[in-house]
Amino acid sequence: MTVLDPQNPTSITDPVLLEKSFETISSLSNAAGTQAIAAAPQKTSFFSFTFRAISELRFVKFALASFVINNLRRRYQRSVLGFAWSLLNPLLMMIVLTSVFSLLFHRDPRTYSIYVFTGMLPWTFISESISTGSLSITAAENFMKKVYIPKIFFPLVAVCTESINFALSLVSMMFLALFVGLKLHLTLLLLPFAMVITFFFTFGIVLALAVSTVYFRDLTHLVRVILQSFFYFIPIIYPLSAVPEKYAIYFQLNPFTYFINLYRELIFYGQFPTRHEWAIPIGLTAVTLFIGFYILMKREKDIIFRL
Repeated sequence: MTVLDPQNPTSITDPVLLEKSFETISSLSNAAGTQAIAAAPQKTSFFSFTFRAISELRFVKFALASFVINNLRRRYQRSVLGFAWSLLNPLLMMIVLTSVFSLLFHRDPRTYSIYVFTGMLPWTFISESISTGSLSITAAENFMKKVYIPKIFFPLVAVCTESINFALSLVSMMFLALFVGLKLHLTLLLLPFAMVITFFFTFGIVLALAVSTVYFRDLTHLVRVILQSFFYFIPIIYPLSAVPEKYAIYFQLNPFTYFINLYRELIFYGQFPTRHEWAIPIGLTAVTLFIGFYILMKREKDIIFRL
């Protein structure tokens, strides 16, 4: 029997799929248990824990792909347009925002639509990943109580699912940009690098929130409110130069601003970001990954008893 969690589109609780996907889990569990007993008197360092957590993923790499594919299939199940909704959702929002704010800012609707799109797509990826990923561990309670599964598995599934939607939307946006007359620049060659940085930055946040939500279930509601408010504190529909100078510092302290700016430089302006513009997102990514794995290291053994 399949049990679905209606509040979380990333959860898959099919026992048959579980048995097929995690064929090597039992051996992994035995190995992990042996290592845990042998190493009980010693404290695990952060780097050795991180290496072990990542290396465990090689045992479930096929399950990871299977879960992501099934998430995407179920998301658009019985939908006439199917995967087209991954583009239509931000496209419809872009049309609304362009219709209103192009008049307000006295901008050309054609170029302003791409300006909004280059900000909305990465923000949609980040916000959707955080929103669904924060519930990824609690929604996988049935799985985690039956077999040993690496704790980073389900947060990773959530981010990978949204990253595929993000990539498809970016490709579609390129065709739209050509249609309205925007030139494509060589800076697009750096777009995959920006996507990788954004992926790991988002994964660090998702991992930290997924573990924290096990202990504070109300956190997921708080996260949604914060994400909704952050939309207006990030230069998505307006340039940072439009913010009064005395308030600009508050927008610059928002870490998401630097990731939106990265995509806007590469796609809309066609300029190569400076070292400073690369260094800040990379540094923020390292910080979020450290926080995520540190929280997991401190709570890994206790998570299963709190579910």
